[in-house]
Amino acid sequence: MDPDPRLTDLLPLLPAGDDRAARAVFDRYAERLVRLAAKHLNQKLAGRIDSEDVAQSVFRTFFRRCADGEFRVDGSDQLWQLLVRITVMKARAKARFHTADKRDAGAERAVEPDRFDPGAREPGPAEAAEFLDQIDALLAGLPELYGQLLGLRLQGRTVTDTADELGVSRQTVHRALNLLQDRLTALTA
Repeated sequence: MDPDPRLTDLLPLLPAGDDRAARAVFDRYAERLVRLAAKHLNQKLAGRIDSEDVAQSVFRTFFRRCADGEFRVDGSDQLWQLLVRITVMKARAKARFHTADKRDAGAERAVEPDRFDPGAREPGPAEAAEFLDQIDALLAGLPELYGQLLGLRLQGRTVTDTADELGVSRQTVHRALNLLQDRLTALTA
């Protein structure tokens, strides 16, 4: 017998898109799925995708496919097994995607945090002018997004905050920072 009759009573309502049934499923399983996804995601991927992203994707897939009549779930044990399977498959798929060739998270370089010291003395007029010239040379020919990104990072914003503010992915921010670092290295060599 099912240990949660309330959920069991709501399961037949899922294919019809019942909000109460969806909320009950989400409330009961969300935290457990986040923890499960975290166990199946490589630490190298932490900057690109987190376990909450995977869990949200699992629920989107489950509710969409349930509404399409692809699943018939009779009890909470069966539902949990299905959600576990979807979670593990999605976590593995995300890992494969983010470790393939040019997207390989292991190939990313971290931007060196000690390049900019906000506690250092204030620059003089000549140093400030030289810095601005370097910034102009660094950003020459690049889209405006790179200047905005650099400005936010120089203000101390995190990669996640920068990505959110600019409406881009964290991966885009990392790629742009790596490009800027390579260009800066070439300019100062």
